[in-house]
Amino acid sequence: MKNVKFRIFAIIFPLLVSCGKTATTVNSDKEITGNWLLESVVQQNDTIHRPSKKNGIYDISITFKEKGELEATSSTNYLTGFYETAQLNSIQLDGDGTERKETPWGNLFINALPHVNIYDLKSNKLILSCDNDSQLIFDRVQK
Repeated sequence: MKNVKFRIFAIIFPLLVSCGKTATTVNSDKEITGNWLLESVVQQNDTIHRPSKKNGIYDISITFKEKGELEATSSTNYLTGFYETAQLNSIQLDGDGTERKETPWGNLFINALPHVNIYDLKSNKLILSCDNDSQLIFDRVQK
């Protein structure tokens, strides 16, 4: 009888121990945290690609830090703020920054940020979707 109880315990115990645990290893390309470079903007089925970089113009990027902080550069400005993610890949962005004249490429980014409400991760791409059906498509910046 002891032998049967031990076998049942040996089978059930690993199942009980594993219940409620989450994976401790996270695939880095599935995390939103990190630095992302804006590659294209999609508006009404029209894709606008990143223009070539000019002197005095920044690459447009956004960095999602841990604890909900974010930093971003537009074509001419620096932004700081906060983000919050929730179920179903919803996201809210909030922040402020400098206010120098933007390029047309920078305006696409700046004008879209308040409307971002969904994010999606595909390999090394981050897609921020807006409530007006436009999308900001970023590539992960490799360290």
